[in-house]
Amino acid sequence: MLCREIEIFAAENEFPFVLDTLFIGGGTPSLLEPHQLELIFSTLSLQYDLSNLSEVTLEANPGEAPIENLMAFRELGINRLSMGFQSLQPEMLTFLTRIHSREQALTTFENARKAGFDNINIDMIFSIPGQSLDMWKSDLTQITELKPDHISAYSLTNEPGTDFSRKVKSGEITEVDESLDLGFLLFTREFLNDKGYNPYEISNFAQQGFECIHNLHYWKTEPYLAFGPSAHGFDGQKRWWNVRSLDEYINRIENYSSPVVKTETITTEMRYNEILLNGLRLPDGIAESQLNGNGIDAEESLNQSLLKWKNELEINKGRLKITEKGIPFTDSILADLFV
Repeated sequence: MLCREIEIFAAENEFPFVLDTLFIGGGTPSLLEPHQLELIFSTLSLQYDLSNLSEVTLEANPGEAPIENLMAFRELGINRLSMGFQSLQPEMLTFLTRIHSREQALTTFENARKAGFDNINIDMIFSIPGQSLDMWKSDLTQITELKPDHISAYSLTNEPGTDFSRKVKSGEITEVDESLDLGFLLFTREFLNDKGYNPYEISNFAQQGFECIHNLHYWKTEPYLAFGPSAHGFDGQKRWWNVRSLDEYINRIENYSSPVVKTETITTEMRYNEILLNGLRLPDGIAESQLNGNGIDAEESLNQSLLKWKNELEINKGRLKITEKGIPFTDSILADLFV
């Protein structure tokens, strides 16, 4: 189905951009057999020039990627793994409905190294109800001892429509309060930075040279293709997204129909806000010229915000950025800057 969607999209749309990264994620793509991934790569190569690919990432859940498959994936040209550990605490894994154990996570990481992967990300989650700062410190200590090349550390968020959100609304679960969540965030940034992991984005940390190029494209609001149920694509002028339902997705593809259910043209205001929303997550921030070049006079808004957030927001050498002191106030700063 995915291969057919690629063919349908390519026949109906032009995408005149250089593809230099590929990210195979969503669900558990490491459950695919190597020959299935090879077919996807082959289909893509018939429609797009893949000669400039420098980073090819595969999401691999612990316990669901045997070493034989990992070795085959590496031979196919996949050169980066993203592994969803989330936690090393049994009770936290149970809360998150993860089916793997701490031991499976560590074994899968070891097998990935044996298979030849020298660029591995580990995803971790903090601010889980019932999680203490000591638990989190223990997790990060063990993770950094593994010496992964990249660590993503996210706060557990209350997403509408999720089981977690429903339980919070019913009172069955109490979210971690804001002060503790802030404590987790600040500790994480200081701890990982001290261990040699550069905080090159609010929630992402990398050893030198191992920043995720694919994610940087998102944060710099650059174009990208996307295929599969719920996939979102962006060509610089418009955004589109596919149907969420797997059954509906399959039905459309079987009938050689596009799975795209909605498109959205990016207005000047949307573009301006998205540059702020994504770019200010990066330590280098954004160039003032990016804002002024969007048909909006940003000077008054910027001046007011710089006065209000004089210790949290700055312009240095023509670049607007949030200072380390401002990281905890990112959402409030952005709200002031949006048009």
